[in-house]
Amino acid sequence: MSNLLINAVIATGILATGSLQAKSIEQELTELDRAMQRAVVDRDAVAFGSFLTEDYILVVSSSKMYGKADVVADITAPNTKFSLNESSNLQIRVHGETAMVIADLHQMFVRDGEPFDYWVRFTDTWILKDGRWLCWSGHATLLKKE
Repeated sequence: MSNLLINAVIATGILATGSLQAKSIEQELTELDRAMQRAVVDRDAVAFGSFLTEDYILVVSSSKMYGKADVVADITAPNTKFSLNESSNLQIRVHGETAMVIADLHQMFVRDGEPFDYWVRFTDTWILKDGRWLCWSGHATLLKKE
């Protein structure tokens, strides 16, 4: 019976460690998402670009696709100024060295003197590369908020 008890304690420790590790990855991805969204408002192209893989692709509601250089250039365009770029309702799914962050994103900005205030729902796919999480692909769809 003592072996059964010892095995149960070991199994519980293994399960708890796995659970803590998953929570740690979710927390890390939450923090990375927040920092990435903040880099947009701060117009920090270097910081924003550092979250993306070199072959990053963003697909938007219109079905257009944009590469890393396109999205990095957009946040620093002289005719555009973001005042809000904040994600909420994050759902994070992790499978090995791949993770998905699904969330709502509220964006407020002025482009060419015209104000914009809208919501999108996005799915970002992150990969673990050389011990670091990088965003590999994104998809954003306009979201109607009532």
